[in-house]
Amino acid sequence: MKLLAEVRYISASYFLFRLTADLERLPYPLAPIQAQGATALAETTGQGETWRWRVFSIGSMAGLFWGFFYIGIPSLTGVMMSTPIQILKIPFIDFTPSIESFAPSGMFALWTDFGLILQGFVLPFPIIMSEFASAMFTQFILNPRILYPLEILHQWRPGLDMRGTKLFNDLDFWLSFNMGKSFSFAAVGLAASIPIMLSLRKTKEREAGARGSLQTPPGRGDFPIWLMGGLWVLSMVVYVWIVHRMVPNFPVSFLLGFAFLYTPLHSYINARTFGVLGRPLFVLPYIHQATFILSRYEEIDIWFVHLPDEDYGAGTQHWRVLELTGTTFTSDVLGRALMAPLLIVATIVVWHFIWQIAPIPSSQYPFAQTWWPLYATDESLWKTSLRDGNSQMLQAIRGDYVSAGFTSSVAIYGILWMAKLPSMWFYGIVGGIGQDPGMMVPRVIGALIGRFYMIKQFGLKRWFMYNPVLAAGFVCGVGLVGMATVAIALVSKAVIVKPF
Repeated sequence: MKLLAEVRYISASYFLFRLTADLERLPYPLAPIQAQGATALAETTGQGETWRWRVFSIGSMAGLFWGFFYIGIPSLTGVMMSTPIQILKIPFIDFTPSIESFAPSGMFALWTDFGLILQGFVLPFPIIMSEFASAMFTQFILNPRILYPLEILHQWRPGLDMRGTKLFNDLDFWLSFNMGKSFSFAAVGLAASIPIMLSLRKTKEREAGARGSLQTPPGRGDFPIWLMGGLWVLSMVVYVWIVHRMVPNFPVSFLLGFAFLYTPLHSYINARTFGVLGRPLFVLPYIHQATFILSRYEEIDIWFVHLPDEDYGAGTQHWRVLELTGTTFTSDVLGRALMAPLLIVATIVVWHFIWQIAPIPSSQYPFAQTWWPLYATDESLWKTSLRDGNSQMLQAIRGDYVSAGFTSSVAIYGILWMAKLPSMWFYGIVGGIGQDPGMMVPRVIGALIGRFYMIKQFGLKRWFMYNPVLAAGFVCGVGLVGMATVAIALVSKAVIVKPF
């Protein structure tokens, strides 16, 4: 299944890349940023050292330092002790019980991952600040002063932690409201992408040096486009057949509709939005749940099957990054072909050892131990929602709350549009409604440092060149610490101590 998924992803993303990049000449504005990280690493083989490698090294050292305290110490002490030592509680410090006296039904859990500060360096400042403001409004005004007194949030009780508060508030109101909010994102994104694409189509003929055809440029290592399209069709047909054999009673019409209608349309729209804006704009929320409810299929097995609804739009940007770095497409595909079987075997072996270290969830895995009760409860409610006529999950989905989420979000977009404010304010304000502001505090700190110190220190242009490379170095440093500590833990559990 993994190899089949790789064939589908490679062939479909390449096919869409040829359509959007070569034929339609879309610019892919964020691809150069990704290429800078790879360029910084490649510069170590050259004779001279440039700013990329210096910035990457600074980020790596910061990642090593932070990773040792945040990941290394808990992992290493967990090998020797029943309860690992955490200098900072993973993944957050829960202040929800502390604020219930003045903000009942509100939640605030301060996330302790320093890497979120670097996200604040990279993400647009208006999105971060507007998202934080709307989240604070939700948890300290809307929930405790409006929804709770009106008994809309009627299941909340004093003494609940962040997880319990989130679960009950979602079932009472926010699950339905967030559905409507997600539908507004899909509607606004699709409406915004259509005029952008139409205007780009009118002006692309005037672009200098644009290819405007499916003729492959020399030296890029392209494949016949008919071959990649045929591979995707063949692999998708095989995958639909496998899924049908796994769940033979589920209507095959839904599988075919996902595979050959929804997936191509969804992928093509997002490939174009990636080519124009560098991010997806068209996502249909809760499509799995809606499909299962409409099909009236009451068995649980379908919930554990990966439906053939895939998005290959984001993968098109990878091919542009390869083009910018001078990497041939054939070498990338060959590298993936060599890695795929190795990753399958290595993943099975590593997960076997990880399960031998300690049960999951347990104190050895604090993130899983914290979130497992909430995730398990949420998944159980969804997967059993059609087994009887009194499902708590289906009762939680209320049309009036869904409509409130949709109409209020669209109204906010209309107000911002009339005020001629950038659309990023919409995604920040609406995205923060109903969210926990505690998880946004590190990003806000990063945004403030970048806005009021780093930009003044380095200048706007240089800082926006530096921060993606800095973030890439930080992730690399944290990853090295994580791999080293996990390797030590695996080796220690693999050693058998004899009593003589």
